[in-house]
Amino acid sequence: MSASNDQVQHPLDALQGFLQARRKDSPTVNSLVVALSGGPDSLALLLAAAQIAPQLGYALRALHVHHGLHADADRWAEQAVQQAAAVNVCCQILRVRVAQQASVEGAARQARYDALAQAMAPHEALLLAHHQDDQAETLLLRLMRGAGLQGLSGMAAVSAWSSGAGVEIARWRPWLALPRQTIARWLPRAVACCHSHAPHLPLTALQPVQDPANQDARFDRTLLRGQVLPLLTSRWPEAAALLARSAAQVAQQAQALNSLADIWLAGQPHVRTLSVAALSSLDNASIQAVLSRWLSLQKASPLPVAYWSRVTIELLEARQDANPVLHWSNLSLRRFQGQIFLVRDAELRALPEGIPWDNPQQALHWAGKTWLPLGLAPDHPLWQKPWRISPRQGGERWRPAGRAHHVLLKHWCQDQAIPPWQRQAIACIWAGETVVCIVTPEPQMWLAHEVMQQDLL
Repeated sequence: MSASNDQVQHPLDALQGFLQARRKDSPTVNSLVVALSGGPDSLALLLAAAQIAPQLGYALRALHVHHGLHADADRWAEQAVQQAAAVNVCCQILRVRVAQQASVEGAARQARYDALAQAMAPHEALLLAHHQDDQAETLLLRLMRGAGLQGLSGMAAVSAWSSGAGVEIARWRPWLALPRQTIARWLPRAVACCHSHAPHLPLTALQPVQDPANQDARFDRTLLRGQVLPLLTSRWPEAAALLARSAAQVAQQAQALNSLADIWLAGQPHVRTLSVAALSSLDNASIQAVLSRWLSLQKASPLPVAYWSRVTIELLEARQDANPVLHWSNLSLRRFQGQIFLVRDAELRALPEGIPWDNPQQALHWAGKTWLPLGLAPDHPLWQKPWRISPRQGGERWRPAGRAHHVLLKHWCQDQAIPPWQRQAIACIWAGETVVCIVTPEPQMWLAHEVMQQDLL
């Protein structure tokens, strides 16, 4: 499809049509939040949303993320607040700290979306001003990173972001089909219209922020925007539109592949684990498709491209008694008893040092939880012993209820199919030198033989 000017929608029409469609497929969303950097694109989206949102019954506000990466960051935040105030929209400033790592762009994006997710409510959707040129840049950027089918799908008009804290927000990009030039031509007219309706506004109130990073070719996206894409456009005038169209076609193919992967996954006995034997029966391309889809359904970030060769060698073909780990971001894939598990780093936190339970007939606060006393009879002899609670150290022996003999806790964990990475978070409740209770991370409580079942209340 050509991207000639007579086929490109007006920004207001594009936004209105997009939001009308969302009214039907996302009826629980009744409030919009503009991600307002203060730059030309997000300013244009703010002005358009200020006109269209009230007509469709949406509440509207703005959020500005203050990264603190530039000396003018405070001034940009103030300008964003002024822009929003000029159209009677409230703008909240979110201050974040960007992790020091190789990719400042990636770290800033992660911090930005996490902050936005924390500041939004479930009934709100985040409006982003990404356009056709941004989509073309994204495709080129991911090509240079060796992305696969899912990555080359580009940005979606409707998607969700899951933060590191597990908060999920709706992300809407109503202008993905619009060229940057179309938005840039409309913005001065929109600003002039605002001033005509509010002549008291200072001339600088709706002035867009100009981030010098957008001219710094040290950043990958800036290099693509300032040099590579213009060069392509000089030879192929519709380069941005063609690249965006390719991304859309790849997205359709990726969706078809996801549907096939869903059929395969639906035939598996477990949802939260994958069978090593079942995966091993697939070819490499199908393994990648199924595992990618499974990770997506688990709300996990994609597996890095360089890891795919390791999946077969280290996970699927590992010896039976091995405990392989593939770690990326804040996640890991682990193998145990013929199953592949997805483990989040937050699940690996070790318990703190143990403490005495001075009065075991009263609740105890430890490891961020309230531990209630066991329901033993008041005259049970265990109450007379000194109680304590502590993490598993190794070498503990105990007699599980129903067992005739004491066993090593390590062997009991193996019998109960408790994965190795969960065993460090097992809590032991002691009465003297007797382990009277084991609490696993799920959590699940296991009682010792000494705690008679008939004594439980």
